[in-house]
Amino acid sequence: MAARLLLLSALVISPAQSILQTATIDVLLPGVPTPLTLLASQASFGPSLVSYTDGHHLSTSSSSSRPAGVGLIPSTPPSDDPFLCNDWITNKNTNNNNNNNNDGEKSYNNAALLVPRGQCSFQRKALSAQRLGASAIIMYGSLSSRYALNVTNSTNDDGTSNNDAYTRNDYTMEDVIWPTDKQDYDCSNGQAFIPSNVFEKMNFVTSPGGYVDSNDEYLIGNSENNVCVKYAAANDDTSSSSSSFVSSCESQRCLVTGNNVTTDGGSDGEGIKYEACCAWDFAIWLYQDTTLSKEEQAEVTIPAVYITMQQATEFLDLMNGVNNNENGNGDPIVLSMYARDRPYVNSSAILIWALGVFVAWLASYHSSGDYRSYARAIQMKSQFMARAGGVGGAVAVASSSTRRQGGGGGGDEYVDERPPSSPGRGDGTPRSRSQSRERNAATASAASPPSENGERTIYRGGEDDAAAVIANRSVQPRHQEEESLELDASHALGFIVMASTSLLVLFYFKIFNVVKIFYAFGCSGAFAQVVLYPLLTRIFRKLRWKAPMRPMECLSEENATRAALNGGCKGKILMCLYSFFGPMTHLDVMANTIAYAVGGTWLYMAFTVLHPESHLFYWIVQDIFGACMCITFLGTIKINAIRVAAILLTVAFFYDIFFVFVTPLLTKHGESIMVNVATSGGPPKADPSWCEKYPSSEECKGGGPLPMMFAIPRIGDYQGGSSMLGLGDIVLPGLLLSFASRFDEAKRLMGLVSGGSGRVRNGGAGVSTNKSSCNICCGCGQGRYFGPVVVAYAIGLAMANAAVYLMQMGQPALLYLVPCCLGTFVVIARRNGELNDIWENPRAIRAADALLFGGTIEAEDEDDVRTSSLLMNEGAEMT
Repeated sequence: MAARLLLLSALVISPAQSILQTATIDVLLPGVPTPLTLLASQASFGPSLVSYTDGHHLSTSSSSSRPAGVGLIPSTPPSDDPFLCNDWITNKNTNNNNNNNNDGEKSYNNAALLVPRGQCSFQRKALSAQRLGASAIIMYGSLSSRYALNVTNSTNDDGTSNNDAYTRNDYTMEDVIWPTDKQDYDCSNGQAFIPSNVFEKMNFVTSPGGYVDSNDEYLIGNSENNVCVKYAAANDDTSSSSSSFVSSCESQRCLVTGNNVTTDGGSDGEGIKYEACCAWDFAIWLYQDTTLSKEEQAEVTIPAVYITMQQATEFLDLMNGVNNNENGNGDPIVLSMYARDRPYVNSSAILIWALGVFVAWLASYHSSGDYRSYARAIQMKSQFMARAGGVGGAVAVASSSTRRQGGGGGGDEYVDERPPSSPGRGDGTPRSRSQSRERNAATASAASPPSENGERTIYRGGEDDAAAVIANRSVQPRHQEEESLELDASHALGFIVMASTSLLVLFYFKIFNVVKIFYAFGCSGAFAQVVLYPLLTRIFRKLRWKAPMRPMECLSEENATRAALNGGCKGKILMCLYSFFGPMTHLDVMANTIAYAVGGTWLYMAFTVLHPESHLFYWIVQDIFGACMCITFLGTIKINAIRVAAILLTVAFFYDIFFVFVTPLLTKHGESIMVNVATSGGPPKADPSWCEKYPSSEECKGGGPLPMMFAIPRIGDYQGGSSMLGLGDIVLPGLLLSFASRFDEAKRLMGLVSGGSGRVRNGGAGVSTNKSSCNICCGCGQGRYFGPVVVAYAIGLAMANAAVYLMQMGQPALLYLVPCCLGTFVVIARRNGELNDIWENPRAIRAADALLFGGTIEAEDEDDVRTSSLLMNEGAEMT
């Protein structure tokens, strides 16, 4: 419950990769109009890459005005320092344009150096490239970077370092530092056992890094030239060893692990084999080198990116091909580096805003359906009698059929034809409406014979009877109406206790899966009632198929009682089912079966699929479920006094701010409790590179949003993630919107009761709104509340979204919604002169409730009915 109070549009969960390739390298070959595009990861040091638009300029502009990283010539480092880890880092006086080395005089101006990973830090390589005069550096993965030599063995007797450590040629296999299991390779992705006579062809002990590039021909590829393919261990009995390695090792590269396996011999006649396993080949994070001085760290001003081993092989092959087959004009390869394109406008944030406003409007509008149905019945009676007996007869019927017996009100008599019941009082106490509805329906049913389709109507005789039939059918209780609860001040104060407790329990005990289970089954029931039952009913009526809408005989009260009296397990089960579900139709069973099947599928995906929020079915079902839950909530929970709304929203306002902004100052690790719970415990605890390789490991779980929210994946954004809106940001302000909708409809209803047209004027001031066409759907005429408060809600939600992107952090949406909605309501009420009336409990709502839900009206409520009718009559256009 607590997590739904936060607008989570800024919390982006990337389902694709832990280390994103945020850079693009376009490689333009001579004579080829379409460039080859490579994706790369950017460094955390140095300047940012130019934008996507600037990156497409390539070499069309002069070098002096060309953006950094655009229109560069790829080049390789000096042959005497292929890793850029030696003298270049300490030579402060290196000429930035021309450098003398073993290759002769070579210029690196406007060049992008391709440098293999290994031997020293990424930032040290970038600094060396810059001092050589390069304009950018592209570092790439290589098998050689996973090996090293233990230079600590090269020491003198006095412990001082041997200056020949990087050039000596007497290293042995004992000096080799082998790759690390799981970090550099994983044998479960492919494993081979290389015979010793083949292993001896490879070299791992040559300075400076041990591994020599000639080893690549034995360890790279998907043919049997790759010794790992030739000597691979089969994963199962049904596949060959070679095909097993090719299919399971995505990188098509393997690393000799240094683990020896002793065997009894083999086809090669050797007793020792050497293990080799599939190498990882992912994008990596180019981190800063903390051993460099601050001056050296700040000195790096060229862009640096990283490409994988497979990308580097493809790129270097292209370079070699162009160098060996130069065309007549000798055009070189030209490359351009720029940031990957992202949409300038986050369209999913706009969609989530529109969805939130629509659901808040729909749920609030739906909550006043009782008043609207009764008003429609009165209008139908008026229209029927107007056709039959003129305007005077219509007014007389509209008044006499809905008023109660009593004096006052200009001599009108109020006649009640409903059975006595106990209507809710106007003192803010909780009330139940379903019981009085059932008694009204039962009395109406008992007073009339059934029709052909099983429906009962009330017959009196004459033209009045037809109008009464219309009204009776219009105000019948809706299918399986839930009891409604009117909130008072104690409920508002209890909110802070219950919400805080649930939030702290989730924060400390991490029982997030329980929330998913409750959400799936709770929303399935709401989905069945709000969507499936009305949809199936409409379909069966169109098909004129009445059987599914008839009650099931096995679960009727008569059969359940008879079976219970007979005893046995069957009787107990039937009575239990009847007590829990009540009378059921086949339509009920069909709707609930479909709903819970959908909910079960959604729950299965939530538990078994990695990042399920990126799947179309999952997030669409989650959004539909959330909308149904909001409609059900606002149709059940009511606020009938602005005082209660002010207390509830003010408490929620400070609650939201406290758990988002204040709790980071109180928790041990500076975590926001609200954000932590909303993201299922916060981001993964493991290193991003580890989660890249093992995303399903326990340390990489977390960061996924709890389902109590609307979510729409970001559209056209390679970084993934979703724009999200908590359901609490709809239902809490929605209580005020619902109150506004019901207050407007209650005033309209009481105006109709008094013989008016129901078009409300501004506080009875005589300003008619009959020209406003928007009164039907949103109530935006003068003197109305619902339309302006909905507009205020939309503005507040837009402000919250804007704050998310301006501050680049999650925002408590109630910080913006409460002042907008509550302030708008109070201002309109004060302007209309109705603030004192709606502060406790509006007379119009009390009178409308007494009118709709029957019962004996005490003196206070009876006076409310008469007074409200008169007041509404002043504010209604007479027909």
